[in-house]
Amino acid sequence: MLRNSWAAAAALILCVSATSQAAKVKVWHHHAPAHYDKAQLKQTVISSEGAVRLSRQLKPLAAVEATHVWDVVEDKNGNLFAATGNEGKLFKVAADGKVTVAYTSEDSQILCLALAADGTIYAGTGPGGRVLRLDAGGKVDVLCKTPETYVWSLAVSSDGKSVFAGTGPKGRIYALTPDGKARVFYATKQEHILSLGRGADGLLYAGTDKNGLVYRIDPQGKGFVLFSAPQAEVRSLLVAADGVYAARNAPSSNGGGSAVSVSNSKENAKTSTDEISASPSSGSSPSTGDSSERSTPASAGSGPAGGENSLYRITADGTVREIFREKTLVLSLFRENGKIFIGTGMEGQLFEVDEATREHSEIARLDHGQIHCLYRRHDGSIVLGTGDPGRLYVLQDRYAARGTVTSEVLDAKLISKWGSLRWRAETPAGTAISVALRTGNTPEPDSTWSDWMPEQTEAQQASITAPAARFLQYRVTLTTDDAQKTPALHSIALRYMTTNQAPEIASITVPDLDAANLDNPKKLRFKWSATDANEDELTYNLYVRKDGWKNWVLLEEDLEHTDFEWDTTTTPSGMYRLKVVASDRKDNPPEAALTGQRISNSFAVAHEAPTVTLKTAGMDGDQAIIEATATDPLVRLTSASYSVNGKKWVNVFPTDGLFDSKTESFRFKTNALKPGTYVVVLRAKDAAGNTGSGDLVFTVSSKDKP
Repeated sequence: MLRNSWAAAAALILCVSATSQAAKVKVWHHHAPAHYDKAQLKQTVISSEGAVRLSRQLKPLAAVEATHVWDVVEDKNGNLFAATGNEGKLFKVAADGKVTVAYTSEDSQILCLALAADGTIYAGTGPGGRVLRLDAGGKVDVLCKTPETYVWSLAVSSDGKSVFAGTGPKGRIYALTPDGKARVFYATKQEHILSLGRGADGLLYAGTDKNGLVYRIDPQGKGFVLFSAPQAEVRSLLVAADGVYAARNAPSSNGGGSAVSVSNSKENAKTSTDEISASPSSGSSPSTGDSSERSTPASAGSGPAGGENSLYRITADGTVREIFREKTLVLSLFRENGKIFIGTGMEGQLFEVDEATREHSEIARLDHGQIHCLYRRHDGSIVLGTGDPGRLYVLQDRYAARGTVTSEVLDAKLISKWGSLRWRAETPAGTAISVALRTGNTPEPDSTWSDWMPEQTEAQQASITAPAARFLQYRVTLTTDDAQKTPALHSIALRYMTTNQAPEIASITVPDLDAANLDNPKKLRFKWSATDANEDELTYNLYVRKDGWKNWVLLEEDLEHTDFEWDTTTTPSGMYRLKVVASDRKDNPPEAALTGQRISNSFAVAHEAPTVTLKTAGMDGDQAIIEATATDPLVRLTSASYSVNGKKWVNVFPTDGLFDSKTESFRFKTNALKPGTYVVVLRAKDAAGNTGSGDLVFTVSSKDKP
């Protein structure tokens, strides 16, 4: 019976003091695959929905001395044949597990295998581009030496009379007859035919490298591009009765993931019917088997890119659906009972995809290399052929008895009090999940960390009993007494509260009327920045104090943003300072709330007008010479102008040419004046927008004129 354990929010029990329970509680909530990117997995796997389960067991099948196992088939007697590199050997693994070399090729790589209904096994090689034939009687011959460099993939026609060879680097598919004659059956404008699959009614499907096209080719050799996707190559094809599955990869320039170099020939393939003679044959031992609903994986080609790679399902009506996407190289495919098994590199992950839900899970992982091929044997077991190094494994239909997930080190940023521990899981009868924790104050666990706390098993009542610290790490242990069942962890939540720290006001910006001109100098805008180590929500109180005042005056309270505009029109003139007080009381109880404050530089509130004094300094012909001084008590002067007898205003500048201080001196000449009495007014404006003026009455007599 399943025991579904769900976290109940109302039942949260925090291991903190009663006064702290009202404070803001933080949580680490892990429930998605990305949350386990840096976790250490041992005998456990993560699904695309973030579920953690025990992994399937992989059992070594046989030791073959090879760098890569590119492909495998099984004959009717239960003998397994493995195509390998880098020494071009075809290994035979007998039913009793004995390993022998069935054939050694002149080429360094035997890249692919295909099994005919009569038990004949065909093999493709590189870089010599040969097609080998191993008949049921044990004889081996070179069926054909193609003019190509690589034979990446093979498929046998339903009547057994033709063998199709996908080659590179000119992107040609050859049709071979039993007597070794070959002709170009179909020529693409691609570089490599990496995969072939045989369909109903004599249809042939081909996956290519360069533009990543999937072709459907009829028995007459008429081709049709069935699908094209962003990735550049189709590593593997799986042809089923209800659709075609295409594994698409984006290659990198370094050629990683293969021991075989791919020719980069840009020559377009050309249709040809020229026949190619078979090469001399040689003897070897036999094998037979069956290959229905199984892919012919490409063994080499370009390596993985930094992007994501995909598996697509193409239905008979041409509809395409992406059913898998991961940042890994998709190398091999196998389908069974609505599930797709996907072998990948470079971390040797084996995924299982539920076609109905599109959920995929990593069900097993090698400790090395890539999974080049997948093959179901007559007894129902699934064989994996791997590379770097070459190995054979059997995927057992049983789960590991025990597995763990150890999280990355979680950083609370500050010394913290720990609260509740909750997880949501499914634990079928005979399975269990437990969680242990440890804490410390160094980024990497060392001898100063606490020991692992006792395992906790109650998902709705657990709490974090580890000592208060900055860093925490958890370990989830999954166990089963029934190899056919696995528990599943769907999410885990760990709550904590950091020791409260006072907020800090990092800076305050106040208007400087001596440095900038404001659009409205009577309305002063203040800005400040604040930080809180606990990430508490902050509120702000503002205070002002004029030079000479003893106490601060509250200007505004409970502000939630970090700027404020102050209308100073009803405020006395003078030099002021602003005090900003930040409080974290919204996220803490009153007795635990803390504040931080900062006082600004001084700034001016100016309402007093400049004072202006004038005097005459003589005549220059018929022009009066005027000398004046303007002074402002608080801020710099910004402009000045004069008028004679109420006429138009004329701008005037200080004697040094700059408005840059609170006091400025002026000396200017009026326009030509006739004898008579005149009044000159000089007005001066300051940076706060205040304007003051002074006037002078003087007389020009006829004797003053030259």
